[in-house]
Amino acid sequence: MTGNEPQHPEVDDLGLTSLDWEDPRIAYLYSTYEPGPGTVEEKAFRRMDEYARSEAERIAALEAADEAWRASRPGRAPQAEPEREAGQ
Repeated sequence: MTGNEPQHPEVDDLGLTSLDWEDPRIAYLYSTYEPGPGTVEEKAFRRMDEYARSEAERIAALEAADEAWRASRPGRAPQAEPEREAGQ
């Protein structure tokens, strides 16, 4: 590749490059707009929803496994967190 040839960024299965994802990602995170039905943006939002849901489920499973491991250790019964004083 020479310096005069245009670079072609990688395009994903939705036809979006990493730069194309910036606007939908910001719109999704800050709820600045709702994509129209059948648009690429709607598909991108759905994909971000699926990813967020799977990450939440993965983290919850890790926390549950960690808690179960802690509870299974001898003399390590789960304890309630200390109560916070007012204003903390």
